[in-house]
Amino acid sequence: MKELLVILLAKTDLPRMRAQVEMSLRDRGFEVFTEKPFKHLSSVHLPDGFATGGAAIIAFNPLMLGKQRRDKSTFPDLEIEKAAHLLAVSVGGAKETLRVATDTMQAEALARHLLTTHEIKELEDRILQSQRELETPEPVLADLSRFKYRAKVELIEWNGKPAVKKTFRPSALDAMERELAFFEDMSPISDVPAKIVSRTGNALIYEFIDNGLRSRRLFGFRLPIPLRLKAVRELAEFVHLVADRGWDPLDLTPGNNVLIEKNTGRLRAIDFEFAHHWDDPVPAHLAYFLAGVPAEATVARPLNNDMERDPYPSKWRPYTGLSKTSFLNDPIWLQASKRVFVHPVWLIVHALRSLLKRRRSTSGRDADLLQIALSK
Repeated sequence: MKELLVILLAKTDLPRMRAQVEMSLRDRGFEVFTEKPFKHLSSVHLPDGFATGGAAIIAFNPLMLGKQRRDKSTFPDLEIEKAAHLLAVSVGGAKETLRVATDTMQAEALARHLLTTHEIKELEDRILQSQRELETPEPVLADLSRFKYRAKVELIEWNGKPAVKKTFRPSALDAMERELAFFEDMSPISDVPAKIVSRTGNALIYEFIDNGLRSRRLFGFRLPIPLRLKAVRELAEFVHLVADRGWDPLDLTPGNNVLIEKNTGRLRAIDFEFAHHWDDPVPAHLAYFLAGVPAEATVARPLNNDMERDPYPSKWRPYTGLSKTSFLNDPIWLQASKRVFVHPVWLIVHALRSLLKRRRSTSGRDADLLQIALSK
């Protein structure tokens, strides 16, 4: 069962930990199958906090990609590693009271030890059922998914032409409704959002947009190439339009879901799972997708630490070549001048800071993972 993940929790403060664990697993695309109590597991080493036993949460990811890390890692599977890291930073006291199976082989061994034969069969059937619910009956031309936490995205053949199908998980149908509401409101007044050509109970099918933007990489790192100034102006107009309509599309960033139509050069945009609608127009510079999401906000938010503070420097400025104020307000002649004389200096400083931040983050991430890895 390559889709499995097993988390062990100490008895201490179990209800609080259970809720945090289940939320974190859901955010990473895992479904909880069951919880089993245990007192002693001879096959693994547990810290002192587990002296009186605990509970094992058995979960699975029906769309587990099985992508392996190239380097030696505590968690060799990327999906398990990402889930483990989120658990490490979101569950209080994780290093003393939480342990995560490091791979699917260890998880399956624990599951077979904790579950009865009948329960194992139920688990296998549940995984197959979840996979069938997410099957794509249309011919699939390519897998376009990045993570598949909330949905899988595929290039399919639709009425003899290519189209993009986004199939949402049962736990993410609220994201589908948010995205659908945004497109239904904005599409009649803007050509920027991709057009929805059909829908099912758990999927949206969009027109295919041949993207003229091509990312460039250097030493494995994606280079943030600024958009052409014409596209930046069109993007600013779209930003003002959605804010004036009361929309706050939290996942809108030029690096992730802004496209340039290859044949026409038109600005297009996709993926609005986290679009929130306010009762009144929103000043663009204060909208969460440009200013960051306050900790007390109750909106559904992307699982991205950069959204907790101002996301513009990392998610927008490398692609606009302008400060937020200039992007939203400056005339074209002043924007052109700033992109030539100001942006190169800013980009060098930003790149150095980002490199230092990445090194610190990697070091901290490795330490977090090592603390909660289940030792054999």
